[in-house]
Amino acid sequence: MVAELCDREHKGRALLAYAEARALLASELRPLGRAPEAVPLTSAAGRILATAIALDRDEPPVPRSAMDGFALRSADGRAPRRLVGSIFAGTAEAPEIGPGEAVAVMTGGTVPPGADAVIPVERTHLHGATLEVLDAPVARQHMRQAGEMGRAGRVVLAAGVRLGAGELGIAAASGADPLCVRARPRVAVLATGDEIVPWTALPRPHQVRDSNRIAAVARCTALGAEVVRHGHAPDAPDALHAALAVALADCDVAITIGGVSMGQKDFLPGVLATLGVREVLHGVGIQPGKPVWIGRRGDAWVLGLPGNPVSSFVILELFGRPLLDALHGAPPAPDPYALCPGVAAAAARSRARELWLPAQIRRRVAGAPEIAALPWTGSGDWTCLAGADALLHLPPDTQVAPGDPIRYLPL
Repeated sequence: MVAELCDREHKGRALLAYAEARALLASELRPLGRAPEAVPLTSAAGRILATAIALDRDEPPVPRSAMDGFALRSADGRAPRRLVGSIFAGTAEAPEIGPGEAVAVMTGGTVPPGADAVIPVERTHLHGATLEVLDAPVARQHMRQAGEMGRAGRVVLAAGVRLGAGELGIAAASGADPLCVRARPRVAVLATGDEIVPWTALPRPHQVRDSNRIAAVARCTALGAEVVRHGHAPDAPDALHAALAVALADCDVAITIGGVSMGQKDFLPGVLATLGVREVLHGVGIQPGKPVWIGRRGDAWVLGLPGNPVSSFVILELFGRPLLDALHGAPPAPDPYALCPGVAAAAARSRARELWLPAQIRRRVAGAPEIAALPWTGSGDWTCLAGADALLHLPPDTQVAPGDPIRYLPL
C-alpha cells in the first residue's frame, strides 16, 4: 500500500507524468537574453553559433587533383605524353598543358590550364620524360572542379548549430575567427546535507563524500554551461538561504542536490519560496528521481536534484540537459518519447512509474543495438554509473525479456 501511494503522489499531490512535466518546463523556457559574444575559434568547442558562417571564396577556388597522378588532355587518348613538370599541393604556378603534354600532379595540387583530366599513377608507366598511359582518360576524371563545394557566400554553418569538431574545422576552412556565439548559461551547483563531507576526506560511517557535486559540475560543463561556482551547504535554512541568494543574484541556473524530498530536514522548497522562487513543478512519476523540484525567479532557474546519486544523474539528463540547451539556444532536443529503438540485453520491469535505468549501448552486427541496463541495488548505488552511455526507458507497468524491443536515450 505504501509503495502504491509512493508511485502515485508526492506530498499529497498527484505526480506529474514525465511527458507532462517536460511540456510544462518547455512552455516557459526561452534562450538567454544576453548579447552574443566573440570567442577565438580555439575556445569555441561546445558553444552555439549566433551568426551564420559562409564561404569567403569559391571552394575549391581552382580545379584540383583528387589523387596523385598526371594532369593531361583527354582528347589525346592513350597517346604517349611528354612530361613537362610537377605540381604539388603548395605549388602556386602551373604551366599550361598543350597537346601531347602532361604534368605530374599530387593530391590537392592545381590542375593546370589546358588539362581536363587526371590519370592515377597506378595506370601509367614513366620512361624518362615520356609518360605511357594505360587507360584512355575521361574528361573531368579524378578532378575536383572549381566551386563544386560551393561559391563564395554559400552558408556552410547556420546560426544555432552546436560547434563540434567537424563544425570547428568548417569554420577554420572558411576563415571565420573569432566566432560570434550565444551566451552560455551561468550555473551554480550547491550540494546540501549534514552528511556530506569533501570528496578528499575519509568519511565516518554516517557520512558520504560530495560525489554528486563533482559529477554535476562535470556534466554541466560538458553540456556547454559555465559553472561559475559550486559548493556545499548544511541542512540549515539560514545557510541555504545565504548560498542560494548569492547563486540567484548572478547565475542563470542554480542546481541544488538533496533537500527536496519529504524528510524533516528537506528545507529547500521553503527556503526558495522565501527568496521569491516560484515553483514550476515538484514530483514526477519516474523512477529514479521522483522528488525533482524546478522553479524560477524572473529569468533565473532552480533545478532541485534528489540527493541519491543515480536519481541526481538521471534527473540532470532528463531535465537539466533540456533546460541548459534551451537557455543556450541549442537546437531543440528530440521528443523524449521518440527515443532510439534497441533490444533488451536482459530482463527488466517497471512498476507504476516509468523507469529510466543507466545502461550501456552494445552494438550488434545487424539490427538495432543491444541495450544493457547496468546492475544496481537502488538509487543510492553510485557504482552503477561507471560506463553509462544511455538511459534504458520502460513505460509504467512494463516487463521485457532478453531480445525484446525497448527504447533508450543516448547520453
